[in-house]
Amino acid sequence: MKTNSLLEIKLPVLFHADEVIFGGKLVIEVSYFGVHIHTESHELCAETSCPIIVGDFVLSHTQTLPGYTPPGSYTLKMKMNDKNGHQLTCIGFDFSISLGIVVVDS
Repeated sequence: MKTNSLLEIKLPVLFHADEVIFGGKLVIEVSYFGVHIHTESHELCAETSCPIIVGDFVLSHTQTLPGYTPPGSYTLKMKMNDKNGHQLTCIGFDFSISLGIVVVDS
């Protein structure tokens, strides 16, 4: 196994919009054994087509982890904010990495 290889995790998530969403931010926070280690922010319209119409939609985000990501327990929190910074939704899930294998705890 190469130590500089990358691990990509594709995160398709089903959301529901109660009103039309014209843009905003997707904020991703990662914790390792409960300790916050990483935050990143993406334009919502770069992750899905805008405007988002009322109803269900899938937001699919690919997270790239460096090859030296240590094995252990992780928590990922994904928040979606509108253009005014108001939080629209927040989801979280736990996953673990063991010898380059990702396991999602649902």
